[in-house]
Amino acid sequence: MNVVQPTSAAGAPPLTHLPVREIITRLEAELALTVGGVLATDADGTIWDGDVGVDIFEALLAEGGVRDAARATLLAECASCGVTAEGSPTEVARALYAIFASEGYAHERAFAMMAWVFAGWHADEVSAFAAKVLDEGKIEARIRPEMKEIFHWAEASSVPIYVVSASPIAIVTLGALRLGVPVAAALAMTPAVDDHGVLLPHLAAPAVYGPRKILALERASVTASLLGAFGDSAYDAEMLRVARVPVAVTPSAGLLALLPSIERVVVLAR
Repeated sequence: MNVVQPTSAAGAPPLTHLPVREIITRLEAELALTVGGVLATDADGTIWDGDVGVDIFEALLAEGGVRDAARATLLAECASCGVTAEGSPTEVARALYAIFASEGYAHERAFAMMAWVFAGWHADEVSAFAAKVLDEGKIEARIRPEMKEIFHWAEASSVPIYVVSASPIAIVTLGALRLGVPVAAALAMTPAVDDHGVLLPHLAAPAVYGPRKILALERASVTASLLGAFGDSAYDAEMLRVARVPVAVTPSAGLLALLPSIERVVVLAR
């Protein structure tokens, strides 16, 4: 077995880094012990390099595309952070983004905002815009080959794959379609829409973030156990905790600090 034992936090046991074939061996062993099971994976920083939620939000700002339907809610978000913003809807969104960059805007709310900030856009417009962002960002080249190999194993083994992300549903859904394998569902930040398919400035369901990633799976009627879970950040920790094969993928500092408390966790060697 090709196992690397790197230095970990002081006082914590060393982390186990496993190559992709050893991860698949663990998944196969667990699958043989039970009937059914699914894979759940974060998207940004896990399936692919970078953050498509940030990509689409920054592209919206660059085009000055925030519409009046979002302005009042954006102003309310600024006020909740103790900041007064002025100007066009896009300028208010830029001010809110600056607050986020300075850690003055809670990540859960910020990632939700990056989905509902398209208020006033028709869902079809958002999908077309998301496709353009993925094309310009060369998303296929950013998909990690190790994750592709795991997904191809899952397809061959009839193990459903669920993508569970804090990015906007439109771009996560389209990104998942480019993986080259069928995905059971993409679960992500989902804005409410009106009867005409136009987005509203709030979410239609609880934010897909932290422990609510588990709730998102439950809302999608996923009753099978988590055979494997994959994530890169601290807000993937709860999803990793309930998986039989929990895998950290290029873990952030926040997740690294939590790994010693997650039983059986391993780190995917790249």
